[in-house]
Amino acid sequence: MIKIIKTASILALCMLPMGLQADEKSMEELSQELANPLAQIWNLSFQYNHTKLSGDLIDGNPTIDTTLFQPVLPVPLEGGYTAFARPVVTYIKGPTASLGNSYYIGGTPSAPVGIGLDKSSDFGDLILPIGVGKVNKLGWSWGAGLTFIFPTSNNDLLGSHQYQAGPTGLLLWANKDWTIGTHIQHWWGFKDDGKSNDNPIIKAAHDKDLNHTDMQYFIVRNLPNAWQLRASPHITYDWNAKKDNKLTLPIALGIGKMIKIGPMPVMLMAEYQKTLISPDNIGSDATLMFQANFIIKNPFGDL
Repeated sequence: MIKIIKTASILALCMLPMGLQADEKSMEELSQELANPLAQIWNLSFQYNHTKLSGDLIDGNPTIDTTLFQPVLPVPLEGGYTAFARPVVTYIKGPTASLGNSYYIGGTPSAPVGIGLDKSSDFGDLILPIGVGKVNKLGWSWGAGLTFIFPTSNNDLLGSHQYQAGPTGLLLWANKDWTIGTHIQHWWGFKDDGKSNDNPIIKAAHDKDLNHTDMQYFIVRNLPNAWQLRASPHITYDWNAKKDNKLTLPIALGIGKMIKIGPMPVMLMAEYQKTLISPDNIGSDATLMFQANFIIKNPFGDL
């Protein structure tokens, strides 16, 4: 985790010369536009989640920590359209536990869950949504494409061990004060990662193709002086799970503030998420989320 933060800081410092100049846009304008995930704004996003777990299989008060790095580098197209690719690199520190002769850790690559007291830390799988969208600063914006999960994790317990693919879509509405929308991704597993050993997690991953949905909803209220009230939790649904272990439904409330570090605008966010409906066996109870988006110059178009 410390290594990731150091690397992120060095990368951000290296990008300082690419930061926007003060006279290009006000902090309020940037914070309003950045609330739209399809906006023509290049940024490097770093997110940290500290999640308390709950469930019938929980022993003690385990937590899981997830760090995500997402470069957002849209390419403008003619007619107000944009091409996007939003890779998500995850680093997970989570608990594992012995269940007879097996171990359990689950969830999605961006929102994993696990049980027990022992900790396992490593990179998770790579998530890659790509597509094309229509962007409007005010009114409706939309995007559609494909999303992939690649089993890049070398950790037996922190990876899905399946190649996955499916559709993705974004729909949002914005005016000067509000941005409201959703980003939906669905994945079907279609091929295992070819690993072969005695780990029961890998064996289980090979037995049944994954089938799960992630829906992030976001509500942003713009305030004076580049402040925001915001909520952006993820609803997840595991179609293969048993009845009482399918749905995770959180609510959230947070704040955001656009600041400057030298010439570079940086959006800082903090959010508390409380899970209203969680899988009975194991799921999230509450999450603290912290995020920083470092805005850099888009060489393909004016901001």
